[in-house]
Amino acid sequence: MMKLRQALVLLTATLTLAFVLPACKKDKKDAAPKEKPGQIKGMGDMAGTPEGTPFELPASISLAGKITGSSCDTVYERGSGMHVEVCIALFNSSGTDVTLVVPAGLVILADEERYQHGLVVQETRILLKAGQITRCSLGTYCINASKASSSASATYTIGPITNSVLIKELLDLLKNKKINVEDYPADDEAYGEASSAVQGAVWGITDFEGLQYFRDELLKLPNK
Repeated sequence: MMKLRQALVLLTATLTLAFVLPACKKDKKDAAPKEKPGQIKGMGDMAGTPEGTPFELPASISLAGKITGSSCDTVYERGSGMHVEVCIALFNSSGTDVTLVVPAGLVILADEERYQHGLVVQETRILLKAGQITRCSLGTYCINASKASSSASATYTIGPITNSVLIKELLDLLKNKKINVEDYPADDEAYGEASSAVQGAVWGITDFEGLQYFRDELLKLPNK
């Protein structure tokens, strides 16, 4: 009798676990919904502002005026991307030269709704001379295909470092690729080709169906 009771208890516990464990797994999965291309806040046609980790300039570095669209009246160019090229002026108040590291994933926010936000897709370094204002044309990638490209009348602010899982996947693919303008000689057609390939992939994530159609082309880009 004792053995029969023990067997029934064991059977009941086994059946209970069989129902409870799948339910727990389902709850855990439902608690973390998967990000979908074309449905990322502030990107593509989705409303709101892109989300992520705030970015702060070093203590000795400050903006010298508004960030504006188009290129600067300078030959100093950094970054990658042609649709959202901005002119950024930075003042280095310290007594030594400083290299500002602009992180991959940083979003440059357009102040007006009709303009595209920009995305820095690869870590970019800007040399800032001691006690001077440095004006630099910074190339970034459009994350709103249906909106207007940057123009001299558009203004921008520094946004967050995106927390988008899909964008981070793209950044990892591009981490060691030769895509920044400073990686190429002046007016090199290869830079334009690389930039076009990357822009297509960015739009794949922000506006369309994902990265899958662009992955092979990105992997063919030259390594640094």
